[in-house]
Amino acid sequence: MKNFFALICAAMIFLTGCSNEKAVEVKTEKVLPADEVTIFHDGKISLSDEQIIRSNISGTVIEIYFEKGQEVTAGQRLLKIGKQDTEIELLQTKAKLGESMTALAREMAQKHSVEQLQAEIVELQRRIQILEEESAAGIIYAPVSGQLGINHARLGENVLADETIIATVGRSNPVVVSFEISAEEKNFLATNSSKVSLKLSDGTTYPRAGTINFFDDKTAEATFDNPVGRLLLGDTVQIELDGVKIPNAVLVPDNAILQRDGDNFVFVVDSDKKAALKKISLGGKIGTQFIVNDGLSAGDSVVVEGLNNLREGTPLKNI
Repeated sequence: MKNFFALICAAMIFLTGCSNEKAVEVKTEKVLPADEVTIFHDGKISLSDEQIIRSNISGTVIEIYFEKGQEVTAGQRLLKIGKQDTEIELLQTKAKLGESMTALAREMAQKHSVEQLQAEIVELQRRIQILEEESAAGIIYAPVSGQLGINHARLGENVLADETIIATVGRSNPVVVSFEISAEEKNFLATNSSKVSLKLSDGTTYPRAGTINFFDDKTAEATFDNPVGRLLLGDTVQIELDGVKIPNAVLVPDNAILQRDGDNFVFVVDSDKKAALKKISLGGKIGTQFIVNDGLSAGDSVVVEGLNNLREGTPLKNI
């Protein structure tokens, strides 16, 4: 009898969720129609008018003459690419030349024959010239004046000609923050005069408004004046685009969406405060939200945190 009752209870739990099932703590957000929204994008501070500096030869980084973030002038040496064997041979050959020059002076003072030493010195000088030219060919110079970016080749690292990025150089005033956008988002932003703000990692808002430019349908760039150097290269920030008009749009956060077999779903809170799985049709992405074409109604509450513990009919408790 006990086993029979256990089977009945298990079946009821499977079919109905059983009233004794413990509620799962989740965070929800209401889906509301929005004629005007605020869009957020994460990014990092980078230089404006940035140029990429690549190695012009293959080899090993054997000397570095700069520090990251340093201000440089056009033509300033940045580093040397070469071969350790070449540098060692150059040093050894110069040392050998010094010894031969000393020996030549001694032999000449004693009025001995010096023809062999003179020939040896000429050969050493010729070899040094070849090695120095080979060594000098590996020196990388700054193409323009500006501030060096934070990424650069490390000492002893192997690099490839025209491929390895040695450094970037650009201006620290203004600075830029690049971020990815969708084609739909670009259309809305391009036809709106939204306010462009910058939130720093400490939560404060930078006091100067920015401007936005578009490179293509996937990339935008926000530019901010940086006259006193408060915005530091590499800092993580958040772009805030306020007042973007999207008439009659129903938006859902991207962290609420589940993908299964090529379709999109969300968990909503039903009238019994239980999880109900809904299939939805999505339009373009706007910041961290998607436009909902079908499947949700204004006023629906969608689960945005705690999705991993949910199934159809799970009792829900808001945190």
